[in-house]
Amino acid sequence: MKTLQILTFFLTFGFLSCNNNVTTTNKNISSSNKFEVKDSSLQPISKDTILINDTIKRFDVDDFPVTYEMIAEQKMDNNSSYSKTSGKTKSLDKTWFTNDTLKQTLIFELYTDGHRLVTFHFYNNEIPTELIDRIELHTSEGELASKQQKRNDFKGFLTQSIKINSKYFITDKGLKLGDNKQKILKLYGQPDKRTTNNGIEKLEWNFVGDILYDGKEDLKGKPLAKDNYGHQAYLFFKNGKLIGQILHNDIP
Repeated sequence: MKTLQILTFFLTFGFLSCNNNVTTTNKNISSSNKFEVKDSSLQPISKDTILINDTIKRFDVDDFPVTYEMIAEQKMDNNSSYSKTSGKTKSLDKTWFTNDTLKQTLIFELYTDGHRLVTFHFYNNEIPTELIDRIELHTSEGELASKQQKRNDFKGFLTQSIKINSKYFITDKGLKLGDNKQKILKLYGQPDKRTTNNGIEKLEWNFVGDILYDGKEDLKGKPLAKDNYGHQAYLFFKNGKLIGQILHNDIP
């Protein structure tokens, strides 16, 4: 009988010891989980960053009043990605508009959902060479066309452009070809870069977009591009008069 009591005592003591170890282990696991590293990208944006962004001036990027319906009509006409061909050169994902009285052309290079990635505006009889060079055109095999090939075939695209009213060639900010440089400087401020080639002066501006601005980059006193991922403007002048422009809107 005494032996049975002793055996029962040791079994009970062993069971309680094991249960205590399990409890301790579980506490350790729970404690370690409290210090689990979290993805910093999921953390909310600092209130200080939001306040800084709210105090910075915004700049409404310029555009033309050509509607999305007018652009969509060109896609319906050729049943493709706005494809046009001139000589050995193809234009894809671009819509071309012209006005015979003004002798001016507008080109909209499009991205997903009609986003206006790049807009080109120029006189038909006085096109800056660099402006043509910046337009992405392709060979019939799908390769990027060389600068020389683009220059050779460029005029053929102008004859295929859709004719529209002259009112569409004035920007939302009231700029038009022929405006003097001082008018543009009052609107854009001092440019980030100036270059002159063959009598044509090019002024460049680069604006950081407010969508991705983190409050750390030095804006050098310039406003943020409103509702934008980033905006660049390249304006061409001859004898102090605007003869062409390129407006570029970054994509996410």
